[in-house]
Formats: sequence, structure tokens, C-alpha cells
Amino acid sequence: MSSSHWRSLLCEFNQLQLKATLLGGQSFRWKNHQINGVEEGQSEFIGVFANIVWILRQTECELQYRIVGEQPYPNGSNMDMANSPLKKKPTGAGNLAHVCLKVPEPLEYGTGSELLYPNSYYEQLLRIYFRLDVNLEDHYQQWIKCHTHFANSADKFYAVRQLDQDPVENLFSFICSQNNNIARISDMVEKLCNNYGEKICDYEGKTYYTFPSVAAFAHESVEPRLRELGFGYRAKYIQRSAEQILRLGDLEWFQRLSQLDYKEAHRELLTLTGIGPKVADCICLMSLNHLQAIPVDTHVFQLAKHYLPKLAESKQVTDRQYVLVADKFREIYGPFAGWAQTVLFCSDLRQFKENNGKRNVENKSKSKKKIRKN
Repeated sequence: MSSSHWRSLLCEFNQLQLKATLLGGQSFRWKNHQINGVEEGQSEFIGVFANIVWILRQTECELQYRIVGEQPYPNGSNMDMANSPLKKKPTGAGNLAHVCLKVPEPLEYGTGSELLYPNSYYEQLLRIYFRLDVNLEDHYQQWIKCHTHFANSADKFYAVRQLDQDPVENLFSFICSQNNNIARISDMVEKLCNNYGEKICDYEGKTYYTFPSVAAFAHESVEPRLRELGFGYRAKYIQRSAEQILRLGDLEWFQRLSQLDYKEAHRELLTLTGIGPKVADCICLMSLNHLQAIPVDTHVFQLAKHYLPKLAESKQVTDRQYVLVADKFREIYGPFAGWAQTVLFCSDLRQFKENNGKRNVENKSKSKKKIRKN
């Protein structure tokens, strides 16, 4: 398909900070989109979710999006429906694609449009992905009162949102995250998509792919191939976990996980090869809607010393300390503690410590004024 024109939905700038949200280690499929003619201080980002290639940018009061490639919504058998009339599908196990895409299948195609579906479908995808129905300003006001450390971090990272992602992509991406940095994780995730995903489109000299299915990783040939591609020990974790997930029910298993409470879902994830407490917490937080989950890595452990000074002498995260840190964050920040921790994590990333541009500075100032007025 050719590039679509810009569309938008209402979203105040103080409710979403795109750069830190997209590039801050939650998803690994977003990059800066560099083009000529962009206004000074304005940034665009290109990435893939829900089998769609998006370009995103924002204004003071809008989230603007352009779609440059998409695949039809998969039906229950994961078949291409591009040439089939859409019919109402049964919910639940009858069509499990919504486990990954997060929204039900559209009931009709778009009419007189360059896109496959009505605009409301794409807006719904964005609203869920960015959790736009959550009034973030209310939560920030509460978190700022909880601890001075958050108040200082929120000054620079106002409006970082917790993404709601495809659990399949989230799980295998965070297997890649072990002992790794964001650049290398992004490279590995791209290799997974390029080698095992389905082509979406070519755009500006680059081919974009969907994130692969669980079944694509389960074959015994996957481990040696991933080792050739530089995945190391993670190759075994990916292939073995995929085998286990298929035995457990594939997308039906992920659907069950989303219906469990946090501790039960966390325990289930720990039964997979290569999934430890931190990765399990990332999956719970970022794709299973358990916003109290706290992934404790070395960054978060260092941040925790603001709350637990007795950790100052510790250099490694023991199992006991992991639980201690996570429980402390939940005690301070409440049921959305995982989201608060994501803001603090972004504040600790070197790539965001520099000034993000005059536009961001101006809007952070406006955000702070709003907080003080309330």
C-alpha cells in the first residue's frame, strides 16, 4: 500500500511523551524517523505493532499517525482475510487474534479509504497500546506526593506511558533482554522478525515484518539458526519456551494468563525455560495488565537505594532483595507501582538524560504548572 495521509486523535501533550515511552526499553520496534521538512523541535517515530507499520508524532493536543503498511486482521485460523468478506466472529477461543492485537476483529472494511478498516479501528489500537483511557496526570500528582525521588524524576519525564503490548512479542523480546542493552535487544528482535515473521511492506528502502507466531520459534531448527545470528544461550531459551507454550495451548494459554491474578500469572511464567523473576515481571507489567508488577534489574536496584538506604552496600540483586525492592515500590506507589517504576527507569537511562529539545522543555514547564495549580 502507499503511505496514508496523517490522521489524529485528541491527546494532550502532558498525557503522552512519545520519545521516552517508545524508546525507553518497553518495546524494541520503534526508531526515530528522520525526514526532511520536519518542524524544528518536532520528532517522528516509526515502528510496528498490531501487524501495522506506523509513523507517529504529536502536537500540543493531538497524537498524529500515518500508516505506511498493514496486514489484514487474522482470523481464528490465522488465515489472510484480504480477499474474504468480513463476518462477525465469535468471541473467546473462536478468534484468539485479539490476545495479541488487543482489540476484536473489525466487523467491516473501510469504504472509500486508503486503509483496510475504518479510522475507529486504528484509533482503538492506539488508545489501548498507549493506555490513553488512563488519566496519567492524576497518577503523577499522586506519585509526586509519595516520594521526593519521583517528584525530581517526573520533572524531566512527565507523561511516560506504560504500553499495553502483544504478550507473544513481549515474552520473546524480553528473553532477548537478558544481560543486554536496548540497542542489542532491538537488533535481536529485528532479526527474529526478519527471519521468522511475515512481510508487511517495503518503505523507504526497508522491509518491515510482523512479529512471528509462537509456532514459528518451536521447530528444532530454530536454536542453531539463532545461534548463527548471535543470540547465544538465548537461542535455546526462545526455542524451548516456544515448545512449552504450544503444549500449554499457545494463545489460549496467554489468554488464561491475562485472567489470572498477578502472583498466579507470575508463577506460570516462571515455568518456562529462560524466564526468571525479572522477565516474568516485565511480561506481567507490559502485556498482561498487572500494573503492580516491578521488574527489578540493576537500574531499578540502584534506584531502590533512594527508598531502602540499607541496600547501599549491596552490589548484586539476591532473590530476597528482589522481593524486598518490589514490595517497597508497591508499598510506596500503590496498584500502579509498575507504571511509576517505568518512569523512574526512563529517568535513569543515559540516552534521555540530555535535554530533549526546546519543545519538550517548554511543555514540561507547562506540565509542572498544571500540577502545582491542582
